[in-house]
Amino acid sequence: MPDLSLFGTPVSMRDLSGMDEINRDATRRLVAESLSLASVHRSNVGGWHSQNLAGRPEACFRDLLQRIVTGVRETVEGLAKERQQRLPAMRIGIHAWAMVMRNGDYTIPHDHSDVHWATVYYLDAGDADATAHPASGLLALVDPRHGRPMPGLESVLGTTFTVLPRTGRLVVFPGWLLHYVHTYQGQRPRVSVSCNLVFEPVAPFSADRQVGAVSGTPSERAVSGSSA
Repeated sequence: MPDLSLFGTPVSMRDLSGMDEINRDATRRLVAESLSLASVHRSNVGGWHSQNLAGRPEACFRDLLQRIVTGVRETVEGLAKERQQRLPAMRIGIHAWAMVMRNGDYTIPHDHSDVHWATVYYLDAGDADATAHPASGLLALVDPRHGRPMPGLESVLGTTFTVLPRTGRLVVFPGWLLHYVHTYQGQRPRVSVSCNLVFEPVAPFSADRQVGAVSGTPSERAVSGSSA
């Protein structure tokens, strides 16, 4: 019997193309709002946490969230394909918020365990000096397994995986995965948008309905979800 690697944690990282205009427009709006609107307080220590972006009418936010939903859907479809399965038709509920971090800001460890998928997208990764501050603003994903670490094998098995922020990068991971952000040390604001996503199967229509079959393409709706 072959060796097995059980209960893996799916994490997707992709750099979205054609996002320059969206990044500039959304960053400009969010940085300005961070100077005039009160912050939501969740897991952020310092920094500015916006209200829900899912209902915003501006094209930059609508287009950004559509690209994020598409990225998550492709991630989940890829996982299903690896297992030779096909996803049923789904609605996708989304709650989104921005985080504007300035020098000294960070977030404490937290998860989003009441949703299926969590994401972070970097509109502007900031200008931290990676040589002087190599951990600045890194996203840390924490090993969810419990138990005692094996002495001498910490570097082999690992306890934390860090993601280097990069403008235009989308990171997708399960909502239950514990994570945090290292202290940001830079002069230009580090601006990101995070999302909570819930997948809901669409019940098939009965044969006597006049409406055609449900498409395999998910629709979106706003959900509340935890916004850490």
